[in-house]
Amino acid sequence: MKAAQALIDSTCKLVVSNRRLLGISHVQITSSRRLLNPWGGISGGSEDDSLHVGPSDLYDQVRARLHRQTLPSAPRIVFAGRATVPRACIVCRRRIRPGAMQHEFVAEDGTKRWTHTLCLRIWVEATVGLRSGELPADADHNPARSLKRSR
Repeated sequence: MKAAQALIDSTCKLVVSNRRLLGISHVQITSSRRLLNPWGGISGGSEDDSLHVGPSDLYDQVRARLHRQTLPSAPRIVFAGRATVPRACIVCRRRIRPGAMQHEFVAEDGTKRWTHTLCLRIWVEATVGLRSGELPADADHNPARSLKRSR
């Protein structure tokens, strides 16, 4: 009888743990769905292109990923140069085409990673904001949004 109760208790704990992990997975899938399949959305004019993620949208996504810890903090040492082969940007998850400026760094696990110039700037600003505990709430303090307005 005691063994049966222990099995039931263990099963209940595993069910709770699995539900928690399933909830986390659902959030991650939902937040990355547009990045994985950009053709699923409705597009219109040039400002509403489904393949275009504006700087302010990217800033919000980076803040969310930093908060969920699915994106590490921005690196302190980065090497810049022209891309010679296509690479994937760790921030926006899009291709860095050959000839474009890329920023290379070595991640904590020892692997090399790359970013676009704008992505790196947004990533650094979001990381600094997260470390200081003051994530900007309005567009005036959001570097990505001020970039969009200055264009």
